[in-house]
Amino acid sequence: MSYLILLILLALSFFFSGTETAMTAVSLPLLNSRAENGDKKAKILMEIKQKPDTLLGTLLLGNNIVNIALTALSTGLLIQAFGARWGVWISTFLVSFIVLIFAEILPKTYAMRMTTPVAFFVAWPLFILIKIFAPVVRGLNWISRQTLKLLPKQKEALPAEEMAKEELRGTLSLQEKKDVLRREKGMLSSVLDLSEVTLGDILVDRSRVSSLSVDTPIPEILNTLMKNPYSRIPLFKGRRDNIVGILHIKKGLKLKTDFEQNKHVDVLNYCTKPHFALNTVTVLDQLSVFRRHKDHFAIVVNEYGDVLGVVTLQDILEEIVGDMSDDTLGVQPASLNWTLLPDGTYRLNGNATIRDVNRAFHWDLPDEKAATLAGLLMYITEKIPEEGQQFDLNGWIFTVAQRDKNRLTKIDILPPKEEK
Repeated sequence: MSYLILLILLALSFFFSGTETAMTAVSLPLLNSRAENGDKKAKILMEIKQKPDTLLGTLLLGNNIVNIALTALSTGLLIQAFGARWGVWISTFLVSFIVLIFAEILPKTYAMRMTTPVAFFVAWPLFILIKIFAPVVRGLNWISRQTLKLLPKQKEALPAEEMAKEELRGTLSLQEKKDVLRREKGMLSSVLDLSEVTLGDILVDRSRVSSLSVDTPIPEILNTLMKNPYSRIPLFKGRRDNIVGILHIKKGLKLKTDFEQNKHVDVLNYCTKPHFALNTVTVLDQLSVFRRHKDHFAIVVNEYGDVLGVVTLQDILEEIVGDMSDDTLGVQPASLNWTLLPDGTYRLNGNATIRDVNRAFHWDLPDEKAATLAGLLMYITEKIPEEGQQFDLNGWIFTVAQRDKNRLTKIDILPPKEEK
């Protein structure tokens, strides 16, 4: 009978140790997903995990009671069999070995390998134990809280929101090492960065934006709009910085019909009001503006009101999903045309944005001080480099392959060997 009790106590110790590991390691997002689908066990586990003090107190209380009873009973049996002198020594080493293997290492290892099945298996027994031990556990937790007040407090290094983002990034980083669903994880990482990227980082430069003057004859406007592969064209009055309307191709068709009947129509009556956004606005905030205004096009300006370029909904989506080959939102393509030379050098357009280059080639060129490759070279040299000039930036070899007046039109980049 005593040996049967020992086996039961050992099994209970196995249960408590394995349950502790399983409940600690089980995925909370997985539980939430299953709970939303109506899984009762998942709902129970979610409720238990939301009270970690009660969970830990119950498991430790149960495990300690079982291990103490197991040690006491086995010591008594061994003293009866081998006497007081040898019984204590044998109990110390033999019981410790058995408890270590069968009540600690084995159950915890198994629970780590089979986390979700073990967690769902113990859901109901654990729920009942928590109810039984609740009065004692509440008392123990109260003592623990009072004791913790005596210890020095430290402020968290990051606010709760930032901590949550760092945890998500860490989780995605770990999963990327497994080479599973890499594309999806890259998209999720990009979503987390939307609140840190500004419009100035992703805008299409004004030099690549198609625009017309409102004083342009309507037939010429219509001709340009029809031949243009883009759906929107900004119209300016006087200076190019003075954008007064955005003409959409749908309105252009109506303008064409009305102009054939009345030669004195005003093109501005067919334009939508331009939406201006500061270049320091975050991409996440601008996405909210697009959703609120039901608009997909914004003129980006600096603090002095100078037009820097445009941002579309497509540009924001490309920050998440990567390049999208669709030139229908009113701007010229991103000009990331490149050629691989025989020596391993990449020849790119000078107006290619550093973010696009980094994303396309998985490089890590600095983009804090400049948005384009040409801008980066001008920042490094503090002047407009001459054609043929070469620069070394931390092992990256930059060469000005072509210059047109003050514009660096082609730039050669030879990456370090580890980046090739």
